[in-house]
Amino acid sequence: MGEDDFLAEATARKVIEAAVPAELRASAIETVDGNAQNEEAQLASLAACRASIQTPPFLDPVKLTWWRGVTFLPGGGHNGKTTEAVGNAIKKFAEELAAHPLPENQILVITAAKTFKAFAQVVEFGGGGKSRDRQESALARLPDLAAEENLSFAPGADAAFIAKVGTDTRVIVSELAKMRTYLGHERDTVTKDDIAAVASVGGEEPELWEITDAIAQRNPAKFVATLSNFEGKNGFGLLLATVAEKFFRELIVYRDALDNGWLTQYGTWARDIPPQAAEDLNAAGIGPAVAKSPWFTKRGASNARQFTMRELRLARYQMLQVRERLVSSSSSDDSAVASDLLRIIVRPPARPARK
Repeated sequence: MGEDDFLAEATARKVIEAAVPAELRASAIETVDGNAQNEEAQLASLAACRASIQTPPFLDPVKLTWWRGVTFLPGGGHNGKTTEAVGNAIKKFAEELAAHPLPENQILVITAAKTFKAFAQVVEFGGGGKSRDRQESALARLPDLAAEENLSFAPGADAAFIAKVGTDTRVIVSELAKMRTYLGHERDTVTKDDIAAVASVGGEEPELWEITDAIAQRNPAKFVATLSNFEGKNGFGLLLATVAEKFFRELIVYRDALDNGWLTQYGTWARDIPPQAAEDLNAAGIGPAVAKSPWFTKRGASNARQFTMRELRLARYQMLQVRERLVSSSSSDDSAVASDLLRIIVRPPARPARK
């Protein structure tokens, strides 16, 4: 449990992988959505969780119930508000579990901001506390997160990395994926120079590198697989729309520079860029006078070449519309945002040649 939704989700997945063999996961795991904002939905979510754990395994030797992203448990949650009826129902549920523990072949995993100690072993993933405590916690978990990308840090580089990108686990994982792409297969050790070249400053506009990389590759399978590593956080649909809109906005600038011959496909700038165009490019944060790594410019040019200007403008417009809809309606329909992006990513069918 804890405020770090991403780390809680990642740990839950590790528990699931350790408890349920890969060949059984399709049938032996039942996921119950815990993101509920009113009494009726909260009681329904609790009832679904209770029904799941009361149903023993059928043909599989084990059953795991994942009550995922619960937002209404006592002590906080994402809003910290529940009615008396919901509070009493949760208390009764916890008492039932304490009095009648699950059989050895049944497992209940709960991910939530706060939860009862009575439920079972509780692992906390903080996000609050003093800045120094958050930095120390981030540094402590950085080696394991870096190992997922087969990366390590030179002396002092780990502290420099956290100081620059911040302590949010979701951002750290995204920045590590970016660093892996930057280093390629030539090196596995991250230095301070590498961090200065490609790491983004924490607190800037959000960036989810693995997601934007999948969008740029126009790879639907990779996009769907990557989403599973990031979803689960309340408001993820809005975050995804914001990240995608920023990405398409930047690619429009790259595409325009490519189409006008100011930027080559290799990421180098022409010498005869009109002064006003150069000023506009610099203002957009990618121009020749901006102190940005050449790797970024080459990457941006390569990504922009995957789309036509018309596709990019339409994609940005769609993300702006989606974001406005989510904000105005307080909706959390993450799947709708993902579906819109999938339609954008899929390449249009080639037109048959004229006879």
